Amino acid sequence: MNRKRPLVIASLYLFMSPHIANAQAQAQPEARFGFNATKAMEWLPLSGDEADGITFPVTVNGQATYADIDTGSTVSDVALISSRLVPVADGTEDGKTISANGYGGVSHYPIRRADSLVIGGITLLNQPVAVTDQPLSLDKRVGVTIGIKMLMGLTLQVDWENRRARFLLGGDLPKDADTVTVAIETRTHLPIVDAELCGIRVQALLDTGANGDVHLVPEREGLWECAAPVRSNIRGIGAGGPVISELVSLPTVRIGKRVMGPATASIDPEGGPLSNRGIPASVGTGLLRRSNFVLDAGNSALAFYGSDRTARVTDRPRIGIQYRPDGKGLLITHIMKASPASQTILKPGDRICSLNGRTIEALAGKYGDISPPAGKIARVGICAGPTVSILASDYLAFPGVLDIAFPAGTPAVPEPAGVGRVTEAFSRCVNLSGEEMAEACSIVLNAPRIANFWKETARKRQATAFPNAATPGIP
Repeated sequence: MNRKRPLVIASLYLFMSPHIANAQAQAQPEARFGFNATKAMEWLPLSGDEADGITFPVTVNGQATYADIDTGSTVSDVALISSRLVPVADGTEDGKTISANGYGGVSHYPIRRADSLVIGGITLLNQPVAVTDQPLSLDKRVGVTIGIKMLMGLTLQVDWENRRARFLLGGDLPKDADTVTVAIETRTHLPIVDAELCGIRVQALLDTGANGDVHLVPEREGLWECAAPVRSNIRGIGAGGPVISELVSLPTVRIGKRVMGPATASIDPEGGPLSNRGIPASVGTGLLRRSNFVLDAGNSALAFYGSDRTARVTDRPRIGIQYRPDGKGLLITHIMKASPASQTILKPGDRICSLNGRTIEALAGKYGDISPPAGKIARVGICAGPTVSILASDYLAFPGVLDIAFPAGTPAVPEPAGVGRVTEAFSRCVNLSGEEMAEACSIVLNAPRIANFWKETARKRQATAFPNAATPGIP
């Protein structure tokens, strides 16, 4: 047996949803799955500002665009894609729609099929997707939002330290003290983790689409008793318009056995999304940036690793300007109390036409300069008015309190050794024959739906290689 055979590129097209394909074989093309094992080991660059969340390049129907990960998305069964990337001509699902709940009520998205959706080494062919004419992100480049259901067949690995991410088929996370169990609700498909806030244990929504650290609900008594006094109000923009939420600071947040803090927390308005779902808190990307992590939703596991990132990545507004895109400018909707911006002539209703000498139109949705690191100056140009220089400061932080995600002297948790083990085995299981093929293909893939198809394929191949075996196949 040649155990030194080099890895080869695997381009395998498997049925993604056999039950759907069989029922609609005559009406629609089959939804299929393509996997390039060697390419899947490569990293995708995290794109955009650090406050933008998990944004990376993808290709839809041959058009390059960007996608963001939103595990808290109410459009959980499919990817949400801009209608300019999936026109009506690409076909519909017999007029089917999918509904999503937002701040403004229920939204309905038509279901269509994307000819191809390429994410790193993974290709989805003829996949049902939801489409929308509305912006998917403040970053105008983003044309795709990926929710939890799609992630259940993949493993998402985020390396904040090097600004990169990758998607692997299946997964092999170690089940130890650094691994947190993720429960996927059957009704909403939302991921829930055990968390501890102010000494109170709660089930928190893991929401990688939220830029903030933590989001709380006002109905849960005692949940913010340890929080610092309210420093300001923050205005968020939802489907139904602006929502004002109180902003507080928590000294610590615990997820599984990992302690992080201090953290900035916003409070959900009564009747808001968290309140309506009965979820006492959500953990956003801001807190997840404190450590590199691997999310294996299909196997209900979340692993933290890597060094503390709070020295370089924080998610606090350091200028205090809340805004929304308005034509070729940014409309200031709110100036936060006690913020650097509150000490200037800026006021709600002003329109910003430039940041640090660059026009808003030229920035194309990348507005990180409006909240630079503490100690840096932001030059905010008002339309038909002066340019205001503002010194950024971390005015919401706890003075003198260090982040305790990794106490001094604590060695960093290494990258989980098992990540990618399945992918490497998968790449060997190509163009082999006989005993060598049977051994290479004995790996059991963890990805839902794909696993059963692949095991059945392996059984048939092994039966051909060993026709006289009493019990051919893979358990």
